[in-house]
Amino acid sequence: MAHYFTEKDFKNAEWVINQESIDPLTEKALFTKGLYWILSSSENHKKQVNIYNDLTLRFNTPEDILNNKQKVSNIIKKARFPNTKEKSILGFSEFYLESELPERILEDACKGKQYGFEFREELVKKAPGLGYKCGSGLLQSCGYDYLVPVDIWVLRFLEDYNHEVKIPDYKTIGGITKKEYLKYEKIISSMAKEYEISPVVFQAAIWLKGSGGGVYNQTTFNEF
Repeated sequence: MAHYFTEKDFKNAEWVINQESIDPLTEKALFTKGLYWILSSSENHKKQVNIYNDLTLRFNTPEDILNNKQKVSNIIKKARFPNTKEKSILGFSEFYLESELPERILEDACKGKQYGFEFREELVKKAPGLGYKCGSGLLQSCGYDYLVPVDIWVLRFLEDYNHEVKIPDYKTIGGITKKEYLKYEKIISSMAKEYEISPVVFQAAIWLKGSGGGVYNQTTFNEF
């Protein structure tokens, strides 16, 4: 299947990236955006956003989450794989209280965004619920525009372009490995360079083409 991207596609993608960005960039906002990305795993985007809003309108600090576990559980049970996500959210809250990594990310994000790849590796190793895709997404929200969330839409896009990819169904085919993730990310980054846009904008354009945009619909983009 051939994919053709117009200038409007990329403007729409830039708009989505701006909506996903953390502004202002604070420790509290970084924490809640971490919850957002944990909830994104294997979830319909519109449903993810609804659950995220229900959660963070009531509980938006690590202390709130840990002190209201049953109420948090009642909200999370609407998600796909609720037990896993509840465990990840509780673990991420504990991590956030104990780790210096969030502070280091915020400092670097304000001073050039040099250490995105290194921070992603740390998040994958230390932060519950944040694998390579969600770790990339969280850092993308902080302005690291060279880290690509390799999601199902990216995998299908690459398959359409005759790249050998493994598309997980989590029944017979498991998730992609680190080596595969980095390989696919490199391909997307190279293609983005050809269009003279950032990798995250290119990924967002792929996502909009494939998914229809979740909570972002055609009405949203009428101004462009």
